[in-house]
Amino acid sequence: MIEPEYKVINSLGKLHPGEVLLEYLDANNWNQRDLARRTGITPKTINGICNANGPITPPTAIVLEKVLRRPAHFWLNLQRQYDEEVARDKVANLPKEWTTWSTKFPIDELKNLGFIPATNDPTEILDSLLTYLGIASPDRWDEIWRAAHVAFRQTRSMTSNIESMSAWVRATEHYAEMLSVAHFDRKAIDNSLTELRKCTTQRMENALENAKTICAACGIAFVVVPSFPKTGISGCARWLSSNKALIAISGRSKTEDQFWFTFFHELAHILLHKKSHGFVLDNAVDNLADKIVDPLMQKQEDEANRFAADTLIPPEYLSDFLSEGKVSNKRILSFAESIEVGPGIVVGRLQHEGLLKYYEGNNFKQRLELNIAQAN
Repeated sequence: MIEPEYKVINSLGKLHPGEVLLEYLDANNWNQRDLARRTGITPKTINGICNANGPITPPTAIVLEKVLRRPAHFWLNLQRQYDEEVARDKVANLPKEWTTWSTKFPIDELKNLGFIPATNDPTEILDSLLTYLGIASPDRWDEIWRAAHVAFRQTRSMTSNIESMSAWVRATEHYAEMLSVAHFDRKAIDNSLTELRKCTTQRMENALENAKTICAACGIAFVVVPSFPKTGISGCARWLSSNKALIAISGRSKTEDQFWFTFFHELAHILLHKKSHGFVLDNAVDNLADKIVDPLMQKQEDEANRFAADTLIPPEYLSDFLSEGKVSNKRILSFAESIEVGPGIVVGRLQHEGLLKYYEGNNFKQRLELNIAQAN
């Protein structure tokens, strides 16, 4: 058997396996009919392969292995490479509306987080966006988003962008995938509420790490993803599977009292509302004028708010504190220490109750400068 000096099989172009087959025929001074006699493959099939009008199938590759003494995987790899190149050419010529669709997403934010490469090439951006979202086409995005059955509320004054919202949600999924999380254990969470509340007494960088560790041991992935434009999202609670939950905070809140209230609010959705809403997006919890998009959520939002408030500062403790006299900085610090909660949490609650003005006591609050490195 004479081996042809055929051209190297690489990315110099779309090389159909039929071209290589013709070179083998030339090297051995055979024509297509000679090959048909030796292989038992019909002349029509061989002609189709040689003219790049037909593929080399596994049965054909095995026959060629015997006659031309090149392993079947050699021929099948040629076919696979050719098919892939053709498919990529089709992707490179995507409909113009696909590129227009991609511009609705927060591309700059996704670049900053490293999910999309720093390029201005529209085709490359679109390809990376589809990969990031885990979909093959824009219509698949719409299908996936609708299938998620997201329940959310939005601020009346804010124009939300559904593409930005879905991009933020997808980021939370990516970060959750990086975490090692046990199977969900409701009892473990109940037993960990005191420790989670104690996290509010720590510096934020330590508190986030400790809260993440506690949650992971109980079956909850806890992540922080910077807020994206036109989302208004403060937090997210959802079930990734029957045994794994997710709490995500956007860092939209600028003080620790808002941040931790949001965290426990989302935890309430995980603990109380799995059967009715497996996926909840919330915006700023301090805006009580929000329009509830799903009216059935109103009761659950009230329940989540109550859970967050009572977990951070149990009502019996707050009642005793308020009955003991005038609020002062000294009493705030003493009370916070006695119930093992951050003083900023106490100040935030007193402001919400109208017992402090919103500019009073803010020196007790940690200001938040959250980033992905801190949270994840």
